[in-house]
Formats: sequence, structure tokens, C-alpha cells
Amino acid sequence: MQKKPPLLFVHGFRGNHLGLFDIIQNFETLGYEVYCPDIPPAFNTQDEVLPALKDFTVEAYATWLADYILDNKLDHPILIGHSMGSLIVAATAEKYPNLIHQKVFFLSPISEPTPKFLRPIIPLIAFVPNKLVCYIVTRYLIGTLGKNQLPKILNLTYQCAKKFTSIPDEIKAAKFSVSHSISDFNFNKDCYFIAGTEDKLNRQEQTKKTAAKYNAKVHFIKKSGHLINYEVPDQLSEIIQSYL
Repeated sequence: MQKKPPLLFVHGFRGNHLGLFDIIQNFETLGYEVYCPDIPPAFNTQDEVLPALKDFTVEAYATWLADYILDNKLDHPILIGHSMGSLIVAATAEKYPNLIHQKVFFLSPISEPTPKFLRPIIPLIAFVPNKLVCYIVTRYLIGTLGKNQLPKILNLTYQCAKKFTSIPDEIKAAKFSVSHSISDFNFNKDCYFIAGTEDKLNRQEQTKKTAAKYNAKVHFIKKSGHLINYEVPDQLSEIIQSYL
């Protein structure tokens, strides 16, 4: 029997491995070797030996992930990035294509840049009480399917964002997250875009347009928002599995 490729999940801004925990468990049950490091500015809550992130730039994030792959001796892992993690995956696919699998997944992909008038505002959340940020952002980002799960999702988002490496790091990462979109990058991979129909950060038309640049398959989850990893983890796992 052919060995299954390792899966390397890349979480988003203000996230860590806990935000993808249910999905990770689903794939471990299926016999996959799964990795999901806490990437700066997320605090290293798993006590892993991690590479040093030299800066909060496209090149630095791609190099960080490449170093993680090499340090852990991962054999061409399939990259699966959520939200800002989709940018890191795209950057790695462009800069280090030979280190990773031919298949790459973008969950709630950043399909278009953040509007310019919002870019200076988003980094300011570093100075707002954490629980308030989690509440406002989560309420805004969830879709219909997430509303009945709000207390659970709020608890998870707070646990993910409970501790950062530093406030300056959080600000730099916020600036990175709003300054790029997947279409900024050029790579030749088999791509899969999975998003919610109610994702307020990514319009369906733009997601389809961005996916078309890479001849990617696109799957929309009805009544789900940007936080599909919290709202529909089992359904999301099934969709990913169907393409592996």
C-alpha cells in the first residue's frame, strides 16, 4: 500500500493549532501524519522546536515554513492553509515548489486584498482587549451555521489568540495579512479552493477568478462564513479528503 503523504496545516492570523484541532484529529484517525505548528505571532503552545521567523514578510514566512519542513524531515507534505495561512502556502509554493507536494489547499483563501482604507485600522486591534476583539471579529466572520455555535467558537478563538509572541509581532503580522492576496504569487500546483458562501472577506466571484488563474477546483460550503474550520470542521474534512 502506498504511504499517505504528510499533511501540513498552516493556520491564520490570530490563530494557532487549536483552531484546526478537530480537522487534525479527523485526518489522524484516517491514518495521516499531520503537522500544524504555531506560527508567529502565535505563541508556541506545543513546545515544538521551531525555526526563527526573521521578519513578517512573504519571503520570511515562506522560508520559515520551508525550514520547518526540512527540520522535521517531511517528505513533500501537502500544504493546507487557512485564511492568512493561505498566503503563506502560496508564498511557499512559489519560492520552494520542490519541497512540497503537487497538491495544495486554500481554506477561506485570501482571494483579494483588504480594502486600502481598512489596512491601517486592522493592526490597531493589538491595542484592544483580547476578548473584545475575539467577540467582534468572530461575530462578523461566522456565517449562518456558526451562529448557533457562537459560545463554543468564541471560546476557541479566544484560546487561539490568548497569547502572542509580542504586540509588535502581532502588529507586523496584521500588516502582512492585509497587504497580499493569493493572486500575487506564481506557482504550478494542483490547487483546491474551499470557502464559505457567506465569507465576508472573500467574495465568491473573486474567489472563482483567483482560482481560475491556477486552474483550481473550487468548493463552496453553503451558509458558512470565513471561519469554516470552526463552523463545519467535519464537512470541511470530508471535502479535503475527497481531493486527496
